[in-house]
Amino acid sequence: MELLKNIVRCIDEAKVKNIKIYETKSLTPFFDYVIVATASSGRQLRTTVERVKKDGDEKRYEIRGVEGLSGGYWALVDADSVLLNIFLQEEREKYDLDKLWKDLPQIDADNLL
Repeated sequence: MELLKNIVRCIDEAKVKNIKIYETKSLTPFFDYVIVATASSGRQLRTTVERVKKDGDEKRYEIRGVEGLSGGYWALVDADSVLLNIFLQEEREKYDLDKLWKDLPQIDADNLL
């Protein structure tokens, strides 16, 4: 849970919007939480990913990989038990991961801050 708190705190400080956290423990053994968030620009998206990577270095949690960042519309950050998806608004609507995860338990990001 501490890893989740660190990542949510970090992306909240980066001012991304509409942070949703889905608990996936009952669905898959590969990760416990999926975070979906919206960046207002490609620059904010890249900056947020860099902040998470830096936070991981400072707090010693592993970032296993980053995907999609080169396109500037979406990024996936694999932090072991937490998957972070950051989208631009149009891409978030297009892929609609919120609909995919809607039946799973959610955690209120404000309760973690």
